Amino acid sequence: MDRSVYSNLGLKINRTFREKRDDEVFTLKDFLDHKWTITSNDELKKTFVRELKLILKKENLFDLIHSFFELENDLNLVVDQVDFKSSVVNFDEFYKNLSPILMRSLLENAQAPENAQLLLQSIKESLRIALEEELYQLEDRF
Repeated sequence: MDRSVYSNLGLKINRTFREKRDDEVFTLKDFLDHKWTITSNDELKKTFVRELKLILKKENLFDLIHSFFELENDLNLVVDQVDFKSSVVNFDEFYKNLSPILMRSLLENAQAPENAQLLLQSIKESLRIALEEELYQLEDRF
């Protein structure tokens, strides 16, 4: 009988490292869908930062917002499943930063209510600024 079969019994295998290839880029959704294990704050942070940077590249305002809400939801699900105390991100600070930026943007563009496209662009830039600030603070923390 092959003894190596029994040597792994009872060990929690981190399928993330066993199954991924070096050139693959994973998202939090990948970890959730494949039931992979995130083993540290550093691994969680790197994955989150990579996704946040991808969101910042989105040109369409509604895609940007939708992607952000998906990321926020995935992060909450992942944090609930990890075996360590996560200190990666708290979206309270993001929403505090977004509120004044968004209000200023709306106020500056209130003079041209017929220009809906300018207003949407202004909202997108406000979101981008708040997300970049979140990214900067996150990278600065670690």
